[in-house]
Amino acid sequence: MCMSKERCTGGCRESGKNQGGSMTSKHLSNLPQSEGPRALSRKVTIPFNEITESGAYYCHDTGWLYRVPDEGVSLGHSPTMNIVSRDENIVTRIAEDPWIPLNKAREICSNLDLAVNF
Repeated sequence: MCMSKERCTGGCRESGKNQGGSMTSKHLSNLPQSEGPRALSRKVTIPFNEITESGAYYCHDTGWLYRVPDEGVSLGHSPTMNIVSRDENIVTRIAEDPWIPLNKAREICSNLDLAVNF
């Protein structure tokens, strides 16, 4: 059920989850944004397989933190990761630094009302 028309939080048809379990683009733009040191002024929310920049990413399905170093997005380097699933794995880039300390990453997620599992 939607708790707010301006920011859907989950559980209903309008929550950003479609029948396949992935977030719709309408709701991606409604995710909260914050400012602060080492945090991005504008959060980027995309499917995992569309990551093109290094950084620390929050996974909306699991609450996990993904650390994506420069080598992970550079052509010709390994390791490259690809998550295969029936549902889109939506992530939000919470920091430019992939090695952001966990307590700082948790703080950023808390400020964005994101439940962490790391």
